[in-house]
Amino acid sequence: MISWEWLGRTELFQGLIESQLRDLLSHSHLQSYREGETIFSQGEEATHLFILIQGAIDLTAITREKIDFLASKIEKEGAVFGTASLMEPFHYNVSARCLKPSEVLIIDAMWLRERMKEDPTLGMKIMARLASIYFNRLNTLRSGIFDFINKFKEKSL
Repeated sequence: MISWEWLGRTELFQGLIESQLRDLLSHSHLQSYREGETIFSQGEEATHLFILIQGAIDLTAITREKIDFLASKIEKEGAVFGTASLMEPFHYNVSARCLKPSEVLIIDAMWLRERMKEDPTLGMKIMARLASIYFNRLNTLRSGIFDFINKFKEKSL
């Protein structure tokens, strides 16, 4: 059983009040996945938001050249994924596959989007956290690309 206190410590829902967190939990459910199981696929309609409870999730994007590109690895308890469910055009832009047995909290995204419209303060808090998460992930990705390029340069010298 997930508590509202735990949900309030997750990366997306920090700063929300108890009643908001309880409301979120009332529109969510727990789901376990096996190693190798796909949670969602790139291009599918984004209907749910996911919070990792335990396990590890590989997020990959398929390029036009049909090459799988590792977008991110979600391993930290409380990390969010499936965030395309909160942004138009509401289609997953990556695929999510379990690297090991995983348990996640699944939140109905359509309900959450409606709640965010009804309560603009809630919506602003969630979207501000989401922007911060994306900014941090972008910086991590940039750093990884920079390190990769430097190692490639060193090997070619």
